[in-house]
Amino acid sequence: MPSLFVFAVIAPEGALHAHFELEPGRCYGPGDVQVERGAGGGPAPHRLTVTATCLPAEMDFRRMAARAATRSANVPQDPLLQLLHLLIPF
Repeated sequence: MPSLFVFAVIAPEGALHAHFELEPGRCYGPGDVQVERGAGGGPAPHRLTVTATCLPAEMDFRRMAARAATRSANVPQDPLLQLLHLLIPF
């Protein structure tokens, strides 16, 4: 069953948000990322917010978001790796 994942980059210049429907075991690429500019996104079951001093290029953002989504969809069985993934989202 897919779950919603929201990835956001917040900076003084503005914000970018990416929304995913995650499927367990699937690898996501930059082309799977839908980028929205400005406010929005609302509450979601999974939300990752990254604070930045400047916004990355859109393709760099897509790569980061796809990597974060893939890690969230592929939850490791080892509890220590699960903790590590919670502490380091990329």
